[in-house]
Formats: sequence, structure tokens, C-alpha cells
Amino acid sequence: MIRFEDVSVTYEGAAGPTVRGVDLTVPEGELVLLVGPSGVGKSTLLGTVSGLVPHFTGGTLRGRVTVAGRDTRTHKPRELADVVGTVGQDPLAHFVTDTVEDELAYGMESLGLAPDVMRRRVEETLDLLGLADLRDRPIATLSGGQRQRVAIGSVLTPHPQVLVLDEPTSALDPAAAEEVLAVLQRLVHDLGTTVLMAEHRLERVVQYADQVLLLAAPGEPPVLGDPAELMARSPVFPPVVALGRLAGWSPLPLTVRDARRRAGALRERLADRARAPGGDGVRPVERPSGRWPRLRKERTYDTDKTAAARVERLAVRRGRVEALRRVDLR
Repeated sequence: MIRFEDVSVTYEGAAGPTVRGVDLTVPEGELVLLVGPSGVGKSTLLGTVSGLVPHFTGGTLRGRVTVAGRDTRTHKPRELADVVGTVGQDPLAHFVTDTVEDELAYGMESLGLAPDVMRRRVEETLDLLGLADLRDRPIATLSGGQRQRVAIGSVLTPHPQVLVLDEPTSALDPAAAEEVLAVLQRLVHDLGTTVLMAEHRLERVVQYADQVLLLAAPGEPPVLGDPAELMARSPVFPPVVALGRLAGWSPLPLTVRDARRRAGALRERLADRARAPGGDGVRPVERPSGRWPRLRKERTYDTDKTAAARVERLAVRRGRVEALRRVDLR
């Protein structure tokens, strides 16, 4: 579906290529997550797929990027709009209409699709993304998660085969992020859409990735492979992977559930160490690369002597609603 052939991108005035030696194929119908530190060229690599690089960003693109057989050097973004949909982290920057339904139709109007085709696809997209109740709502009144779903829907109505997303959940709260990720999984699993996504908050996304595309350092060729295997060598990783590295687990866990299933022996070791003579509740855990604070000795305190505040038999009523009843705490 997406083929990179010895691709490099160099911007004017840069000491060297932002991305270099990209030679790989992104499989059809999979969610591929771009992983790497800031500044390694994740957004640049995404831009080569949508045609924004080099047609809008400038710079020199060497090699060849093809999407569904179309060369992005010779096809501008508008000529790729029916096969590649692009969504950034700030959907408000991309909206051109005022209401949800109009925004879903706009891309198809630009492509000159027939009215009956447009109507059918708008209805399909409203149902697919759970936006039917919002069709007449002004976009300015939507929540962050709703706006991101509308942004995704606006590029889905032309029925692209590839969806490119640059940090789609980074500005969202956890609940809104889950909404967006649920939509992406539905697109991949039910429609066979190929999703290529960069995301800073790996703890939200890595468990959903079919493959990870690792850009470890600026100018270093990226590697495409199994998420757990590449997390073992990635310079950036979520906390659950950090735990797996400390515990020496292989393959590494990608979710809290995975870690919990494997943590039985580790919990027993920690409990035995705490019960050992001189243990006194101390948990000696090394700090990985300065990321976490060292866990300190646990102590118990006399709460009556150290209490900063006391609450006794607190009750709060708002009209007919008893919000709090008999609250006692120190």
C-alpha cells in the first residue's frame, strides 16, 4: 500500500537529511505507529506520504514514495486526496465550514462527487463515527474528542485507503483519546484502512499497533517491526515498558493487563525482601535513566499528632440531594 524506496528529505539550511535511508513497505490494513524522540523526523515522514513534503514544506525529497501506486513527488496533495486522508493534532486548524454535516461533505464537494453519492457517504460516516446526533451542531461547540472524530470523518468521506495522523490524541483528555482510538480500531479492523500514525503519548496507543516504525535518532534509517521487540530498543517508551525492562521480562508488556499477568513472581520477590530481616518495608528499585524518583522507605505515622486537618460527621445537602453524609477523616 505504502512503499518507501531509499527515501531521504533535506531541508534548506540543514546540516544533513532530516530522514534518511527509508526503504520499507507499510502493509495494507494495519495500524503502524511511528515512534521516536522529538526532532527525529516523524512529521516529515508522514508528510512524504500525504504529499505535503515537499510540495508545501519545501526541502528536497530523494528516492520514491508511492501510495496505491501513485508517486507523491509527481502527485500533489489534492491529487492524493481520494487515497490519502491527513489529520493533525489541531483539527480546528483544518476545518473550513461551521457545522458537522457540512464539514463531512466539503471534501467530496471539492472532488466533484455526485450529490446522491455525497449524501450516502455522509450518512455512512455519521453512523460509523457515532456522530449522527451531532450532524447539525456548530463545530465550535464540540468537545475535543468530538472535533477530532469530525476531522477524521471529513477525510474519510472520499473513501481513502490510507489515513495519516500526526499526534491525534496529544491534546485530548483520556476519555476523548479513547473515543478517537476506538474509531481508528474500527477503521482498521472493519474497513481495512491503513493507518500511519505518530503519537507522543505511547501509553495510549502502543497496544493497538500492528507494527511499530522506530526512528531512533535523527538521520538514522527507521526500522519496521513487532511493537514489543522494538520497544526493547526504543529510546522512548511508556511506563509499563519501563517496568518490564526493570523486571527483565521478554517479550515486554505493552498494557497494564499484560504486566499484571506476569507480575506474580515479582510481587512475591518484593514481599519476601520486605519481610527479610532489616527489610523494614524498604523497596530497593533502581531509577531507569533518571526517569523515576527513587522509592523511599515506607513509614507509618500517628495521624492524630500529624493531622493537618480533621473532618468529623460532615454532611452536605444541595436541595433534595444529600451530596455527603457522615464523613470522618484526618
